[in-house]
Amino acid sequence: MNIRDVSHVLRDFLMKDKMISNQFTFNELLHTVIKTIQRSRNERLILNLARVYDGYKFYLPAFLDFRGRIYRSGVLHFHECDLARSLIVFANDNQEEIKCNSLIRDQVELSTFFHFQSFNSMLEAVDFVNNNKDNQNITLAKHPFQFAANIYAIQNNKLKFLKDCVPITQDAASSAYQIMSYFLLDERLAERTNLFLSPDNPNKIQDIYLYFLDELKEFMKAEPEFDPNLCSVVCEHLNRKIVKSIFMPIIYGKTVMSTSIDLTGHFSQYLMSWECFKVASVCFKFFKEKYSGMDCLIRLIRLIGWVVSSRDSAVKYTVSYFTSVQDYMQMESTYIWIYDRLHKKRRRVTFRIPSDKRNCRKTEISTFVNFIHQKDAFIAMKVVEKMLNYNAPIYTIHDNFITTVEKSTFIPLAYLEVFSSLGPPLSIINKFIYINVIEHLKCINSFDYEKNVISKEYLTDILIKNIPENISKQKLSLWHKKINEIVTCYSNYLKIVCGENESWKSHEEKWNQFSHKLKNSFCVHY
Repeated sequence: MNIRDVSHVLRDFLMKDKMISNQFTFNELLHTVIKTIQRSRNERLILNLARVYDGYKFYLPAFLDFRGRIYRSGVLHFHECDLARSLIVFANDNQEEIKCNSLIRDQVELSTFFHFQSFNSMLEAVDFVNNNKDNQNITLAKHPFQFAANIYAIQNNKLKFLKDCVPITQDAASSAYQIMSYFLLDERLAERTNLFLSPDNPNKIQDIYLYFLDELKEFMKAEPEFDPNLCSVVCEHLNRKIVKSIFMPIIYGKTVMSTSIDLTGHFSQYLMSWECFKVASVCFKFFKEKYSGMDCLIRLIRLIGWVVSSRDSAVKYTVSYFTSVQDYMQMESTYIWIYDRLHKKRRRVTFRIPSDKRNCRKTEISTFVNFIHQKDAFIAMKVVEKMLNYNAPIYTIHDNFITTVEKSTFIPLAYLEVFSSLGPPLSIINKFIYINVIEHLKCINSFDYEKNVISKEYLTDILIKNIPENISKQKLSLWHKKINEIVTCYSNYLKIVCGENESWKSHEEKWNQFSHKLKNSFCVHY
């Protein structure tokens, strides 16, 4: 399709339709048309590939980044691609004949209708399926292609095909916040992220962002420095999508300014940019005050990253399978001259290339997100390992697990088993501190970081030994400030995970209480 030809036709229609021309500009409509054309070309390519590969068995390779997170690459990358997912099925290598009983049929129907919309509980989903089996507009579905494919198979009684071959996708519920609840031994957060059963609503799938939404509105209304008129406008239009866009990246190092720019896109019809900055500031204040434990842990990990980078070293992250190394360098500008044959003249082109100087600021900001992502990746690997032990087909991208209907019930069990096997979280934090600020010193009087609490005096002394020689008074002052912050953050973290009695025994007791409550089949769900 030629975009030039389309633009002429679009302009003619726009000129004739006064109602549309009053609502949209030509450039806005043209941009939408171009995006639609690009999407249709991509979908046509996927359909052509499906025809070519029809009947073949092939393996989709996985690629790991430096943190161990699993990515898919190339044309066959289908993460969040509804059409591709509706066409790819598992190879049926199972020779065992298992009858498709009513339980499997119910699971198939439930997983199918989760493609239509999200549900708060399985009971709600069952009611919806029973009342709406034959009365659904496929175009309204959340994943229309996958929904249509499954409905077609159900109506044609292809239950064995659905049982053995059709992928069932299950996502971890806010996996970053699940990991945060583990590191903080925060039972309330564990309930809200579906690691624990909620005593009030044991059959309900919890949503952490809906809790954030309600609490943020209350906080804004109670905030004395927040303009009431601005508050009423924001609270009226604030929704789960906006809240998720704020609080999902906030633990990954997103700044107030960056968040305010995003909010400008959401509230451009109602607020000015400086008002969006005020809203972002209140959101960050809410997170810091209401979730001080998370803020404390984030600052602790980031500050360790700053120490390592400032002494001119790379940050290390380790799990039992591998060690990741993070080494961000400052970028420097370099110029080259090229000859522009079209305009027949020389042009200067700027390249930004990494220097040999470490970027302390970027390292500090990114240390926590890389720390969490590596743990998230490790959990995913362990889940895959357990599913292979169950002899189940398994495929994964990030915290997204894909298997068959028959084996789908194993994934939540495996996921919770992996969390239980992580052990006391303080040992992981201590190990991160050890490999980054203690190990290189080769101290004779080292300690068992996996079963001990680090004292303030020892931590302070070790951090002081990391200070580079021959630095200016200004930098030395900054170092002492950062060291005090680290010691304070670590001390506050101990109070969170150990209680007032800051001992390893207290921490183990608290961890045992936490681990015994890891029972919720919704921790990973459709």
